Amino acid sequence: MLVHGGAGGIGHVAVQIARARGAEVFATSSPARMEAVERLGATAIDYTTAAVEEYVAKYTGGEGFDVVFDTVGGPVLDASFASVRTYTGHVLSALGWGTHSIAPLSFRGALTGRGRDHRGEILREAAALADAGALKPLLDSRRFTLATVADAHAAVESGTTQGKVVIDND
Repeated sequence: MLVHGGAGGIGHVAVQIARARGAEVFATSSPARMEAVERLGATAIDYTTAAVEEYVAKYTGGEGFDVVFDTVGGPVLDASFASVRTYTGHVLSALGWGTHSIAPLSFRGALTGRGRDHRGEILREAAALADAGALKPLLDSRRFTLATVADAHAAVESGTTQGKVVIDND
């Protein structure tokens, strides 16, 4: 499985769930976040230096990944289609926007309400992984308060955070 944005807010959770389910996981990351990806148990791929064709050749022998999860959108969604196994691979996207727009499919599922029981089942499984210590959120080492919330926003906007930002109400 390939997770685009493996150290991001959604990606780091996807990496852990995939690992807990027995998948061999690869994840794209910036150089600054590669260590975090490796700590999660995935093979880190520096997307700033490796072209899609290069990492597909290196890690899959050119065949493509069985599952590709895009958490970034835009051109990365296009890269997802280029890195998935031909005919049998699956691409999932948290955003669904790029040259291709798969967002209407997501909206269709969300708006019908169908599958709510299954969603609850998924959340129960995720909670069990968290309870077992197999699913831990990445948290930025800095702590902010309501008085310094503008600083938290600036940190997120500048891309200097490492994980989720915590804002205490003290």
